[in-house]
Amino acid sequence: MTTNYDYFMSMDVSPYAGQWVAICDEKLIAHSSSFKDVYQLAKSRCGRSKPFIAMVPTPDTMIL
Repeated sequence: MTTNYDYFMSMDVSPYAGQWVAICDEKLIAHSSSFKDVYQLAKSRCGRSKPFIAMVPTPDTMIL
């Protein structure tokens, strides 16, 4: 999972602000405002690997 996390941290996520994204094998495989939709797509597209799923914050989100 570290590789997928590193990929997430290095990619330009601005087009996905406010959405959930799923990354598997260093590829963006799903994105949506619905976690359930992203999870279902990731589960079907990622096979036996565990996808990395994260919410991309909007520009006005404060992360402490």
